[in-house]
Amino acid sequence: MIRTVCLFLLLAAGDTLSAQQCICWRRDKVTQLIFSSEVVKFRAGYTSNDAVSQSDGPVLYIQPVDSLAESNLNVITADGCYYAFNVIYDSTAAMVNYIITPSMAFYRENTATHPAAVGEQQPAETSAPTDGLDPKEQTPKDPLEIVGKKPDYIVANNIARLQKLVFMLKGVYVDEQNVYFKFRLENHSNVAFDVDYITFSITARKTKKASTQERVQLQPVRVDEPVHRLGAKSTCEVVYAFEKFTIGEEKILLAEVLELGGDRNIGLQIPESFIIEARKL
Repeated sequence: MIRTVCLFLLLAAGDTLSAQQCICWRRDKVTQLIFSSEVVKFRAGYTSNDAVSQSDGPVLYIQPVDSLAESNLNVITADGCYYAFNVIYDSTAAMVNYIITPSMAFYRENTATHPAAVGEQQPAETSAPTDGLDPKEQTPKDPLEIVGKKPDYIVANNIARLQKLVFMLKGVYVDEQNVYFKFRLENHSNVAFDVDYITFSITARKTKKASTQERVQLQPVRVDEPVHRLGAKSTCEVVYAFEKFTIGEEKILLAEVLELGGDRNIGLQIPESFIIEARKL
């Protein structure tokens, strides 16, 4: 019951500034929180004797030493976002990997507004000229949104299938800082697919001979819309952004989608040629 409530609260984070997210953790597993920007500071209600906490770029790892009662965790990231979490111990928690998006922040420095003092006149709102175009038809400025609107161009050697699940790569794009991957997930079965987490790693082409030690985990810096559930007979698209990188000819980028509470784990091998030949935004 606790796990269900925590998952619901995380996925249904509201727009109110006072919203508190819920994170479940357990002694025998490390819980990781993946932010869209580097973690610059964090403080918790527990001490170093109660739990282990460590940040690595945009990822924060936490793990209790013992069955710790409810506590809290506050995090500040480099993009000016302030997050507040309730941390609840659950020895049976299935979700231990959380993707934290800026929309979950209770305060953002670059978007905060201050009310005018009593009697102070607010400046009139002005809008940029649209050259006669509907604002909804304006070209998006967010690279993730731009990639999402791009037509699919990869049509071969870009698909993985498992038990009526389809995982495919539709396009790869690059700008000065990042490389973007546009994926499509299809569930042709009558059973909904609950996503535990989606992971990325660089490994040798011959994956059967590659040990887990030979894999290099790759963390995305942004995602347009985290995927948590794929309903029966449904599809969705998702765009991930990574810091610009390349891989050798004998290596691949392995994208894996793991099912929560099931064994439908599907992996897609992305060759280095798709990355080298990425289209420029």
